[in-house]
Amino acid sequence: MLGSGIPRGRLAEIVQEARRRSGVPAAAAGLLVDGRVESCADGGVGVETPFRVASLTKWLTASLATTCLDLDEPAFRGASARELLSHTAGWRPESPEPLPEVAQGLWSYSNAGYRAVGAGCAAACGMRYADVLRGRLLEPLGMRASGFERPADAAFGHVQEGETGHRRVEDDAYPEERYPGGGLWSTVPDMLRFAAHQLCGPGPLSAAQREQTVAPQAEALGAAYCLGVWRRRLAGGREALEHSGSIAGFQSLLLLVPAERAALVVLTNSWRGNGLIQRVVRALGLVAEPSGRGDEAAAEPGRYELDGDEAVVERHGDGLRVSESGVDPVTGDRIRLSPYPVDALGGGVYGFAGGVLMAHRLDFPRPGVARVGWLALPRAGA
Repeated sequence: MLGSGIPRGRLAEIVQEARRRSGVPAAAAGLLVDGRVESCADGGVGVETPFRVASLTKWLTASLATTCLDLDEPAFRGASARELLSHTAGWRPESPEPLPEVAQGLWSYSNAGYRAVGAGCAAACGMRYADVLRGRLLEPLGMRASGFERPADAAFGHVQEGETGHRRVEDDAYPEERYPGGGLWSTVPDMLRFAAHQLCGPGPLSAAQREQTVAPQAEALGAAYCLGVWRRRLAGGREALEHSGSIAGFQSLLLLVPAERAALVVLTNSWRGNGLIQRVVRALGLVAEPSGRGDEAAAEPGRYELDGDEAVVERHGDGLRVSESGVDPVTGDRIRLSPYPVDALGGGVYGFAGGVLMAHRLDFPRPGVARVGWLALPRAGA
């Protein structure tokens, strides 16, 4: 069990080894267990170094929305804030246009929905979204190192260069309208402050508001999506809340185990950061609960694409192999992931590395659609 099975001081060892094996330029991590904090950094950064936490911002945006919006009012092109925050409004990844007909009605990740809700929060409070978030969440929680302007001492992101190399991102200007979906700069201590509040520690959100964000809204990829956060089972039957983030050469994870009053945050400055994160999660025993093999008849190898995101799914031994590519909306770089295998986890869901991260899951919710990672992609030519 996490609460009793990890000796003090082991996190630094785990992160250092994971960085060595993954080649990630730098990483910082923190572990909160029953009020005690252990943190570390490696690769020329410190625990207090700000990283862009990418889509971890969504958990904060959803929390903010519970304080200033009616979540069920159809105020956004006929969609409600609840639908947008749970990715069930049927919007495309980067625009409020509807998904292709073959994918309509499916859960599919949409940054555009979070931009709309953030703008709604700003309008409801008569000020900029960044100021609303600071006044209602960041300052009350003591998250003084967190914000949307690049700090002078922040880490630089790194995108891939060739198959194994890295190139530092020199220009990562982030449009203000995108802030609600992934623009926050933060640190390990600040993200653990947010996590501690989610674990019922003191802070500005009421219990009812916190409960709204973690109530399941849709089933996808073998887990439940709530408002800005996944809810899934870990090995041993423990329940976890988690979200990962990836933008402009940064990848991150925030994972909570409420029953053990435990939280893990891992921040990296690489598009390959998920490789490091997976190793840390595995070493801490936070892998998904094994589902056993189920009926995988729905699997449809082929090429899938939507709005510049592409995936090729092939048979590979007893499982599948996936090749992905997509354009980073901030840097404009096309990111191509090396082909990776996914194994059947049961219930039509496939997972990379045992399904350690929700970002590396695959399912086929209906004929002609593959949900790769978090996007419902129609078969090419459909």
